[in-house]
Amino acid sequence: MILYNSGFLTLEFDPGTDILSVNLPPVRDILLPEISRSFGIIVEHARNYDIKKLLFDARETQVDVQEDVFAPLISKFVQDLAATRVQKVARVVSSSVFREHLVSKVFNSNYLPIQFESFSEVEPAIEWLKQ
Repeated sequence: MILYNSGFLTLEFDPGTDILSVNLPPVRDILLPEISRSFGIIVEHARNYDIKKLLFDARETQVDVQEDVFAPLISKFVQDLAATRVQKVARVVSSSVFREHLVSKVFNSNYLPIQFESFSEVEPAIEWLKQ
């Protein structure tokens, strides 16, 4: 069931698997306030629906931002997620090696109670989340 759809961000929840899927459209230019707002919406829905598993599909996004600008945004997002009951995050990676390295670094360096894995396809990500 679709919990949220802004035309930019879509959140779909599957109660059978308890997976909240986050889908972003194939956009090139996203303003930082939009990214920050989207992260806040994801955290809010994770909290309100007591989500334990999050599938983040970033395959189509092609946003290039500087590390010094993006790192604080992703760090805040990860810290906010850690304050929810999310236990596992699976990320279907984008083509941006830089961004994927930064996301992995932030998730893995914060000693969080959240398991994080990156995948190149959706199906293995869902299977990992179901385990």
